[in-house]
Amino acid sequence: MRASKKKDEPESKSSTALKVFGGVGAFLSLLLALNQLTGMVQTFRIHRKDFSAMMRAGQAQKSRGDYAAAFESFKRASELDPVDREAQNEQAGTAMLLLEHTYFRPEGRKFSDIVNPLLPVLDKARVHSVGPNAADLLAHVGWANFLRSRDFRSRGGPMPEGVQVEYNYEEALRIDPVNPYAHAMWGHWILWEYGPLEQATAHFSAALQSERARPFVRHLQLYSLYNGGDDCTDCRRELFRVANEMRKKREPIDPGDRVRAFDESIEFILDNYNELARALSVVSAADAEATYDWLVQGYTKTADDEWRRPQRREFIVALLAEIAGNRSEALSRYHSLRTKLMGQ
Repeated sequence: MRASKKKDEPESKSSTALKVFGGVGAFLSLLLALNQLTGMVQTFRIHRKDFSAMMRAGQAQKSRGDYAAAFESFKRASELDPVDREAQNEQAGTAMLLLEHTYFRPEGRKFSDIVNPLLPVLDKARVHSVGPNAADLLAHVGWANFLRSRDFRSRGGPMPEGVQVEYNYEEALRIDPVNPYAHAMWGHWILWEYGPLEQATAHFSAALQSERARPFVRHLQLYSLYNGGDDCTDCRRELFRVANEMRKKREPIDPGDRVRAFDESIEFILDNYNELARALSVVSAADAEATYDWLVQGYTKTADDEWRRPQRREFIVALLAEIAGNRSEALSRYHSLRTKLMGQ
């Protein structure tokens, strides 16, 4: 029995040593794992801090209208956290805002330089979007393609292969029949392609009925009308009607749109009696006078505008009296204006 006990003692020491070394190894592995975990947590904290900073920067940039910078900030946030849906939605939303404010080609650049980085973001957002949101994205893809086409074609010319505009608006309205972006952008497209004013007006009317994105719809409507071209003989008349409607509904108007609407519907045709009379007669004489006063607010493009203001208004009022059939009042006003002008 004693011999057997002595024989077992070395094995017992070996087993103990193995257990000790095993315990040390496990402890070291735990320390290594904890160290790695700490590093991961630290990296996560740094990334999360950077992510939050990019999101805050993007929100601030977007609120002040710097959509290009905001897009880059949200893009960086999406790269830091590729699964964060909020960052993806903000990037797609800012891409749409950037497109909505792109009308002119920056000097030394193409429209494609602006649009091409935005399209993949819109396409990605469409994967998890439904209803009006999906329609909004599709409509903006159509607008992006319209802008891209301007790099390769003249107005009304053949479209580049693979670039679709109208199809995207059609698909957007199939998803959301009252989508304001699709209707407004389609109305713009019709006039850009020298199409019928009646069709474009129907789309703008449908866009306004949704009561969503109304300022954008109005801006695009005005922009489309004063860029209707010489072939759109009724665009000035429709432009003045829209301005009158906006005034009566107390809708805001961008200062640039106010000046351009006044120029196109009145100032540029002051010496064209028939065209001016046709534009002003689209509404009642009282409404026309009120809309004239509404549009002319702050209108000063040259040094002569200030002293011309009273004479120009008196001429318009006399013309409105003539249009309304008040011949004696019109003659009296024309005579008074002539006397004032000759006395200067």
